[in-house]
This record gives sequence, C-alpha cells and structure tokens, in this order.
Amino acid sequence: MPGPEPTLHVTGDVTVPTAGYSAKLSPHTPQGINPQIYLLDLTINAPAPDQVVPQVVTTIKVLYEKKTQASYTQVMILPANITVDVGTAS
Repeated sequence: MPGPEPTLHVTGDVTVPTAGYSAKLSPHTPQGINPQIYLLDLTINAPAPDQVVPQVVTTIKVLYEKKTQASYTQVMILPANITVDVGTAS
C-alpha cells in the first residue's frame, strides 16, 4: 500500500507593528524558471482604519501546505526575496 502523498510545508512568523493585521502565503503566478524553487507570495493586510487595535508589535504565524510529487530544493517568499532551503521529514 503506498504511503501518504508527499507534502510541502512552509511555516513562518511575520512581525507587524500592531495587532489586527493578517498574513497569508499563496502560490506565486507564474512560477519561476527554476522548477526546483517554489515561489510563494506573502500578503499582509493591515487592520481597517476605523478598527481599534492594541498598539503592540505582534507576531503572526503563517502556514502553507501543498501536496506534490515535485522535488523542491528551495522556497522563495516574495516580495521580500527570502529563500529557505527545503528539508525532508522522516
């Protein structure tokens, strides 16, 4: 019986100036020319101007998962151009 389908997991922390922000990772379109580097877009949304939020530096957890048979060696987070090596879990 085959095992579970391989999954790419990307997790991180985003530091924002106040509470009330949201952040998410999504696939970049189009992907780049190197098929071993998976491109993700980091989108950060500020709280609404009329929203009252605590004025405290806040860390937001972000998570992205993709079931894939591809063998990626790196993930690049855009637009910050942060590159992270891909490891394997046992």
